[in-house]
Amino acid sequence: MKRTIVIIMMLASLVAVYGVPRSVHPIKLDVSDVKYLHLKFPSEIKYADFGDGDVTGEKTSAGSILKIKSEIPYFDPTNVTVVTTDGKFYSFQVVYNAKPRYLAVNMKNVKDSISGADEIPYQKIEVSDAKTSHLIFGQKVSDIDLGCDSLIAEGADKDIDNIVKVKCISSDMPQTSITVTTVKGEVFPFLVDYAANPSVLSLNMGDSTSNAFFQGVAVNEDEMKKMAENVVSDGMKINNIGTQSGSMSFALYSIYTDQDVIMFYMHTDNQSHIDYSLDFVKSYIRDKKETKQTAIQEDEIVPLYTYYSDPTQVVHGHGGLDIVFFFKRFTVPNGRLLYFEMFEANGGRHVKFCMPNKMIIKNSELYSHKGGK
Repeated sequence: MKRTIVIIMMLASLVAVYGVPRSVHPIKLDVSDVKYLHLKFPSEIKYADFGDGDVTGEKTSAGSILKIKSEIPYFDPTNVTVVTTDGKFYSFQVVYNAKPRYLAVNMKNVKDSISGADEIPYQKIEVSDAKTSHLIFGQKVSDIDLGCDSLIAEGADKDIDNIVKVKCISSDMPQTSITVTTVKGEVFPFLVDYAANPSVLSLNMGDSTSNAFFQGVAVNEDEMKKMAENVVSDGMKINNIGTQSGSMSFALYSIYTDQDVIMFYMHTDNQSHIDYSLDFVKSYIRDKKETKQTAIQEDEIVPLYTYYSDPTQVVHGHGGLDIVFFFKRFTVPNGRLLYFEMFEANGGRHVKFCMPNKMIIKNSELYSHKGGK
C-alpha cells in the first residue's frame, strides 16, 4: 500500500512538471498519383518520414517546401511526419484522392486541419502536344515539378531564368499538375488539362511589366541598353586606366555595378584619317607574371551584352566610339589581371590594357540613375 502511494505521488509530480501526455492530432492530406502536393512550411525542413513506400516526397530547393505524391493509383491510408528547424512537429494522415481539393498549402497558420485560407490557389491551364505554352514569372525559377510523365516542362532557354515552356507528349494525358517554385520560395501551382488548341498559350504570373531574365542576371537586354546609354551620358569618371598605340587610344571611363551585373564603360579615339573597323574586343583574365617554366593561363570572360554607340562598330577618322560591356559580376584573383584587347578588322591596329582587381574595386560605383533602369 505504501509503495502504491509512492508511485502515485511520483506520477503526480511528473504530471505537474511535464503536463498530461496527449496525442498529436494529425492533419489530413489528400494525395494523388498524377498531381503533386506542395506543403510550404514557415521554417526549413529538418526531418521528413513517410510511413509507406507508396507515398514519396522530398524537399525542393527552397528547403522549406515539401512535395508529396503517390507512386500508385491507390494506397491504404498512411502517415507523414515533418520536423522543421524551428522545432515544430507536424503529423499528417495521408489518404488517396484522384482529384485533391488543393495542390499547394501554406502551413504557417494550419492547426488541426487545412482550411480554404491555407490553400495556395492554383491556376488552370491547358496544354497541347502540338503547341508549346509559356509561363512567365517575376522571379527566377528554381524548381519545376510535374504531376505525370505525359507532361514535359523546362526552362525556355539555358540563358533565360524566369520562363518555363510546357507541352504534353500525347492527347490522352490525364488531368495533372505542374508546380513552379521561385528562388524566393514562392509556390505557383497549376491544374493542367489537355487541349488540342489551348485558349491561352502564354501566361504572365509576374506583374504587367515582367520580362525575361537572361543568363542568371536580373536585367534583360532592353534594360541593359538603356543602362548603357545612361552610363555614357554620365561621362568619364576614370582618367588613368587605358592605353594608346599609334593613332588609336583605348581607355576605361567608368565601372558600375547593379545587382548581379558589372558594367565597364570604354571609349576609343581614332586620331588618324583612316577609319578603324572594329572586329571584336576580347576580355580575359591572365596571369600577372609570365615564366618560361609554366604555360600562361588565360581565361576568356564573355559579356552578357555589349553596347556600341555606333552599331556599325566603325571608329571614323578623328572620331570616337563608346562601348559598354555587361558581365555577370566577377572578381579577379590575386596574381592575375583583367585584360581588354581591341582588334581591327582586316588591319593590324590592335590595342589592349589591363587592370588588377583592386583597381576594379576602387573605381566601381553603384549604378543609380533617375527614372530607374
